[in-house]
Amino acid sequence: MFLATATFWQLECLAQHKMDLANIKFNEDIKTVVQDIPNVHKGKLSGRQDMVSYGFDNEGKFLFAGVIPGHIELLSWNGNLVGISFKIRSFADQQKVEAYFNDIYKNASIQTSKFMNVYKTKDDSVAAQLRVVIEEKYKEGANGYLDIKRADFSKEFEKIVKQ
Repeated sequence: MFLATATFWQLECLAQHKMDLANIKFNEDIKTVVQDIPNVHKGKLSGRQDMVSYGFDNEGKFLFAGVIPGHIELLSWNGNLVGISFKIRSFADQQKVEAYFNDIYKNASIQTSKFMNVYKTKDDSVAAQLRVVIEEKYKEGANGYLDIKRADFSKEFEKIVKQ
């Protein structure tokens, strides 16, 4: 039953031309990914020609593991998609993203505090971080946040941030 539901959901997304960011390989051509998206804000990272950020309000074209993010930031390096990040708009959506993150990144470390948990993981392919806030903080206007980057880009990006 689960397989049938998942297959139906994937076919529905394809019919609506939706891209699930949870399935990206981090080698997609960024121009293909952002084509036909209105009002994309494009900016160079630290003035570098090879590193570009694309920010836009998602009008339902992109999903992440069943969640529709509001504003999305996509990062490119040498013309390839190498990073995604977005605020998680609701507590219910955050729970879905957290379940996905814990399923995919089983060895993630966790830092806990009274109001937030931060999951982090790095391996040969990705560096990922998920900030999860308690429901009370959502009611006060806080949001969870997901950030996933290709590992080699993450290392290069960290060098730039340290400068």
